[in-house]
Amino acid sequence: MTQEEMTLLADLIAKRTAPIVIKQLKEMRVDESNDLIDSREAARLLGLTPNYLRSMKDKFPHVKVGDNRQGRILFKRSELLANYTK
Repeated sequence: MTQEEMTLLADLIAKRTAPIVIKQLKEMRVDESNDLIDSREAARLLGLTPNYLRSMKDKFPHVKVGDNRQGRILFKRSELLANYTK
């Protein structure tokens, strides 16, 4: 097979598989862990200080990761954007 034939074959394969890949990507469920941000980023997003946000955490959608003393508070970016920003 010549270089030109291989290039044509690769282009043909790409044209046929691209729509399939795009469809599958659109159907994929977004991983929720990608939506979680730390208190510093959430505070910046909301225009608050991180300390104030942590003290008022129960008013915002969040999850606690780790144990009670050393755990981290992570906020859900999509819900903060949808419900608490202008």
